[in-house]
Amino acid sequence: MVITKQLILLFLFCLNCNFSIAQDSNLGNSVKSFGADTILWQRDSLLSFSDFKKKPSGSFQGLTYSGLYLDMKQEDQFVKVYCYVLFICKESFLKDSSESLLKHEQLHFDITELYARKMRQQLSQKNPDKEKSISAAIQKTYNSLVIDLNSEQNRYDKETIHGTNEIKQLQWIDSIHKQLNQLENYTESGVVFH
Repeated sequence: MVITKQLILLFLFCLNCNFSIAQDSNLGNSVKSFGADTILWQRDSLLSFSDFKKKPSGSFQGLTYSGLYLDMKQEDQFVKVYCYVLFICKESFLKDSSESLLKHEQLHFDITELYARKMRQQLSQKNPDKEKSISAAIQKTYNSLVIDLNSEQNRYDKETIHGTNEIKQLQWIDSIHKQLNQLENYTESGVVFH
């Protein structure tokens, strides 16, 4: 039986600080500092076998180390919160070069992107009306979503039997891709608070 595990990683850096990110399409130095072994989730870019660089260990056949990276840029009249989905190559592994295992791990990464879009959606609908703290609003949204994300990742592994149930695996791929399409308006990483 193939067993995989996906870890959720959150980087909540300096939500109360002024970070400089020049443009939404140009990742800030804080994201770039993760180096070449970090992959940003992108619509038309799939993981490859060579992206999994950690030496395999334990009983798992694969491990996808991905998570949300939050950053904030504050300007005079608004705050822009960036939510990126990152895959950390040096912490991820595959024990074999099975296409089905790679597809299973790719969907773990896609599920993380789905929850990033849900976060962007929820943040964009918040009216912090100069809330006591924008970072408190962000933290509250994150706390709620990360519980759901962890639950979804675990349910995915359980229902697909870690990708070995091909029918369930295909159902999950279809379902997650449909949900990603439904949240297409939330692919841009930045959300503006006025």
